[in-house]
Amino acid sequence: MLENERRSTPLYKKIIFIIVSLVLLIIQIVLFYFSIVVGFMQAKAVSITVMVIGYCFVLWILNSDSTMSYKVTWIILITLLPVFFSVLYLMNNSAKKMPKRKVKKIEKYLKTMDFKYDDCGVKDNDILRLANLVYADTRLSMYKNTKVCFFNDAAFKHVHMLNCLKNAKKYIFMQYFIISDGKLMDELIPILATKAKEGVQIKILYDDIGSKKHLSKKTINRLLNIKGLEVCVYNPLGLELNPVVNYRNHQKMTIVDGLYAYCGGDNLADEYVHYKTLYGYWRDNACFYEGEAVNGFLKMFLLMWYMSSQETLNYSDYIVEDVKIKNNSLVIPFMDGPHGKTNIAYDSFLSLINSANKSIYLSTPYLIIDDQMINALIIAKKSGIDVKILVPGIPDKKTVYLMTRAHYKDLLRAGIEIYEYSPGFNHAKNLIIDDRVTFCGTINMDYRSMFLHYECGAYIVDDKIISDMKNDFIGAIEKSKLVTLEVWNKRNIFGRFLSFLLRLFSPML
Repeated sequence: MLENERRSTPLYKKIIFIIVSLVLLIIQIVLFYFSIVVGFMQAKAVSITVMVIGYCFVLWILNSDSTMSYKVTWIILITLLPVFFSVLYLMNNSAKKMPKRKVKKIEKYLKTMDFKYDDCGVKDNDILRLANLVYADTRLSMYKNTKVCFFNDAAFKHVHMLNCLKNAKKYIFMQYFIISDGKLMDELIPILATKAKEGVQIKILYDDIGSKKHLSKKTINRLLNIKGLEVCVYNPLGLELNPVVNYRNHQKMTIVDGLYAYCGGDNLADEYVHYKTLYGYWRDNACFYEGEAVNGFLKMFLLMWYMSSQETLNYSDYIVEDVKIKNNSLVIPFMDGPHGKTNIAYDSFLSLINSANKSIYLSTPYLIIDDQMINALIIAKKSGIDVKILVPGIPDKKTVYLMTRAHYKDLLRAGIEIYEYSPGFNHAKNLIIDDRVTFCGTINMDYRSMFLHYECGAYIVDDKIISDMKNDFIGAIEKSKLVTLEVWNKRNIFGRFLSFLLRLFSPML
């Protein structure tokens, strides 16, 4: 285990965190009481100070690069309780930034990799714009000569991946948001142990917050006891006064020998492969890549491993130069991370939606999007484009489910078809445009994925799997319940009010 590993927060740290949080809240209540309720002359100075603090933060927020929905939410909260929410905003905002010295180190490391742009001879302006956008934000290029296989069920991907791991010769790199105790890990760990004995280099990276409730010390020790296997935790939560758990590593991928890569919505946990049932049938999918595009996923892993462990791995030691596969379809892998200054997931999704001419099929576990994204979908529908959205029928988080439903109104009014997946929880993350371009990866249609967490995936262009993904999507909506505006409007007064509140504050949840 590398040095930044922290398995659990010690009890004394939890106690300190609770005490500090309570003190901060009490101070805010006292200030609020004296400045608003009492109104005595001696409280005027306090009142003026509180108002000035609030106004300063409002002006700061208005001048920030955040979306308008995000700004409005914070401005309302700071207006209500200036000191408390100003401090909370400051803590939330600082969580995303990296010290300049760290950014310089990352940029220096990035220069050791080959980040040349290749247009692959593409003439289509929409595809070139998408590739240029991804490259400008991530330095990741477009690839051809890649075979892609689509798994419409994570269980199929799991079996395929285990067989691939058994044949590994040089290295296995795995990165997941959640690693959990259970049958899946019981199947995976013996294979990793065998490959490690054969001299295969194995590195596993997981997110601390994502895995905290699921991964026991016993399972961690099973991994640690495998000689030749390294485990690293991304951004372990230690003694921090910041209660925000945003900006987590939500990326999910496996890379084998520089020849093969897997990326999708699934984690290393039993519910994703139906070993355990939590919310009905768990719908998820992933893609398998063989060929040049694997180099893109390799760059993503090496970068996140460096940012987590400070270990610099030589990119040239892991790539495969001579790719035997010949294929004219295109793959554009991409990611965002702590070093980035843009929101590539949001920007590229919006660009693709705006480029649609015939159809937009969207599958997501959460639909919590800002006005600009909603308007783009509405304009597409008004332009005669077929827009269909698939969300869960059985939620994993009830509050988030209510927030998803709170965003239905304008979409339904425009005639966009929204389906709730009746068999269970839809965790698949896809965007299929015009039967020509599709996305498969880790990005949810919510504020956390678009603006807060670090995601990955790939756009696939002109490949036969696009029809497979479309057919799978159509098959899923045939099993789903179509939401109508008439039924949605029949919600009771409490439901309407709750939807209003949840939509108002959804950018910060």
